[in-house]
Amino acid sequence: MPRKHKLETNDPNGQKSSPVEVVIEDVTTHPLCLHGPTLLFSTEKGRFFACASCRNKECTVHIDEEDWKKESVRKRNEKYYSLIPKIDKAAAWSNFIEVKSRHYVDRAFCNTCEDLYIVSQPSKKHAKDHRIITPLTDEQLSRPTTWLPMLENDSVEAQYMFTKKSVTTVFGILKNNNISNILCIGTPSIHEEAESRSDFNSILLDYDKRHCNFYPPNKFIWYNMFNNYMFNGNEDEKVLKKFFKKSKDGGICIVMDPPFGGRVEPLVQTLKELTATYKNVCDRPDDDLLPVLWAFPYFSEPYITNMAPEIKMHDYQIEYTNHKKFLNKTKDGRKFVSPIRFFTNLPLRTIDLSNDSNYKMCNKCKFYVATSNSHCHKCGSCTSKNGMTYKHCDVCKRCVKPTFFHCKECEKCCQQRNHVCGVVVESQINRNQSLVSNLGKQLTGTCFI
Repeated sequence: MPRKHKLETNDPNGQKSSPVEVVIEDVTTHPLCLHGPTLLFSTEKGRFFACASCRNKECTVHIDEEDWKKESVRKRNEKYYSLIPKIDKAAAWSNFIEVKSRHYVDRAFCNTCEDLYIVSQPSKKHAKDHRIITPLTDEQLSRPTTWLPMLENDSVEAQYMFTKKSVTTVFGILKNNNISNILCIGTPSIHEEAESRSDFNSILLDYDKRHCNFYPPNKFIWYNMFNNYMFNGNEDEKVLKKFFKKSKDGGICIVMDPPFGGRVEPLVQTLKELTATYKNVCDRPDDDLLPVLWAFPYFSEPYITNMAPEIKMHDYQIEYTNHKKFLNKTKDGRKFVSPIRFFTNLPLRTIDLSNDSNYKMCNKCKFYVATSNSHCHKCGSCTSKNGMTYKHCDVCKRCVKPTFFHCKECEKCCQQRNHVCGVVVESQINRNQSLVSNLGKQLTGTCFI
């Protein structure tokens, strides 16, 4: 899916201040912005509503919780009911059919206008300085992620795409779990692959509305994953429910790839709300979370497992086509290890990496791990998180990075290089201690794809 945002510790208001936490509650009564319902944030200074998606001041809506109780403030916010954009998916699909009926040299896409159009039909809409892509073959129309310019505004939206290898791994996992229906949240490359296979059924939920140019109305929903908001409202809610109903007997999985800086709290809440909708539509009484494959940085593990203990991290390193550091190889021969992993509630043993020489089967854990990972008999697991071979500290009673040493004065394992006793480095705090101290000190960007 998509490209991610830089990791920062700024709050959504653009201030380097106290830790920010997201208050999880029903957002339907919250103020609106152009990206749907806002989220309620909490700091030591108070609580306020802000955009669920944009960093810093890209979105200007910022309302203190107490001010939201005022009738005048609510009245002013009502303008967003008409300002929030919608798309005519039926018209877009009709246009696609007409464009596809033409010869491939007569097809074009204007990335400036975000329109698919016929070259031979004169139009003043697409000026000379517009970014035009032409010609377009049938293969390109079926796989737009291979040629659409990637979004690059890191403070609002940006995209990286899974490599073919990572896509193949996803479908291998789904097959091993007898899953044939995929809810693709921010994973257009997975949706494209599913659409090319007769044994899979999928629907794409994505913030990049350019995708509406290439899919029928029942295959795409313009969507904000941070507030579970569908821009076309009831129309798309019906589409999603129909998809769920058809998925009742074929197994279903959410394949999700959020921005790296996205908050964990609203993402977990979105998973729970989608699960509740599915259970209601399909009349399933159990409370288990829908199967999920969630691509996210390995250092987010404590936050995800704290909020959703059933979700575990696998050691598979996800690679992206257009990220030089997340490809595990570069032109100059240097190698970077991607920090992105799969978080899932599917059995880890169903992730078969037997054909990948970078992984080995751990006979103790009973699933594949990176070849650099070693099973720690004291911890009872393969403990490496970042591709390095961790070592066990008998004093701390846990495994740590090989670059760490146990400082007797600090009474904990610390980074060897430039260590100064008494200086607390957040990344070196004991995992459980960090969770207890402040969950809000995680990634604080709240951005969409």
